Amino acid sequence: FSKRKGFKFTSWSREDHKEPIFGVAFNPYNHPDHPPTFATVGSNRVTIYECTDNSVNVIQSYSDPCTEEIFYTVCWMYSKTEEGAIETSVAVAGLRGLIRVVSLRKLTNLFTLMGCGDSINELKLHPTDNHLLLSASKDNSLRLWNLKTRRCIVIFGGLEGHRDEVLSCDFDLQARYVLSCGMDHSVKMWSLESDDVKDIIKVSYSYQDKKPFPVLNKHFPVFSTRNIHRNYVDCVRWFGNFVLSKSCENKIVCWKPNLSIKKSSDIPDQSEVLHSFDYGNCDIWYMRFAVSPSFDAIAAGNQIGKVFLWDISEEPSKPAILSHQKCSTAIRQVCFSPDSTIMVAVSDDSAVWRWDKETRAS
Repeated sequence: FSKRKGFKFTSWSREDHKEPIFGVAFNPYNHPDHPPTFATVGSNRVTIYECTDNSVNVIQSYSDPCTEEIFYTVCWMYSKTEEGAIETSVAVAGLRGLIRVVSLRKLTNLFTLMGCGDSINELKLHPTDNHLLLSASKDNSLRLWNLKTRRCIVIFGGLEGHRDEVLSCDFDLQARYVLSCGMDHSVKMWSLESDDVKDIIKVSYSYQDKKPFPVLNKHFPVFSTRNIHRNYVDCVRWFGNFVLSKSCENKIVCWKPNLSIKKSSDIPDQSEVLHSFDYGNCDIWYMRFAVSPSFDAIAAGNQIGKVFLWDISEEPSKPAILSHQKCSTAIRQVCFSPDSTIMVAVSDDSAVWRWDKETRAS
């Protein structure tokens, strides 16, 4: 691994709830002059951290009123005040299938979105419309929500949808497609460019009728495959026009879907595997990898506390292995700071681990 882009261990911290931390996300809307901040979710708590020179410090914490809640996922959001300033909040969800939107300024629950039939495994914010939020659920579906009007507007699932719980989802950068994957071993692609989806999004901002909102049901993805993985697919991410996905098979697969080739069904299912990022001791599910915002690194943790880091700015090679003597439990998720210089991992023993990029050989 290139020393120029190597990461060194900086610090760690442990949360006092003594439960696994399942999710972590950096604030992508942070002012450049302010220290990087990130959020973690574990138990019924969301915790906000600030990265100082050599440590991670808790600056805020919010606990759900329900002590039986377990948050699995966190997503940063923003809105503009009347003065034009950006105000950040986080959306969190998990076991109970409720989406809580928490104000970081007021440290209160602004509102709750209800409607999912079971637990929520992942949340993603639309890349160009900060009012649209996507959820992936144990009820075998994805839902698109309008945060401004607090409505569910599209349900992706049904006839040709997932046959088991949906574990992960992602928007492409142009917001043309949504990726989803789940326990049915499949990866599916859903279009946001069809006229009916575009129309219902537009209507959702202005709907005034006293009747319930006419939620759009999308039963058919534009692509679906079970040929990439042979087990639960628990994390999927866009990488340009390529797809990165992982299962409980000790590898992350980079592949390209072919939307033009149809086989026996009406839904394209042909793909080309481009590369496999192999690593060890990761045959349990709900383990999430990360792609750096600069698109030059991929990081994934395993179940014995090691983080594997691939430099993909050049020809992919063997990963660097990052470890610490006190880190020995499953790394549930890793995340990069917006400038790709800090990487944070969260683990089953309530711990938060930080590594910083080295700018030159030490």
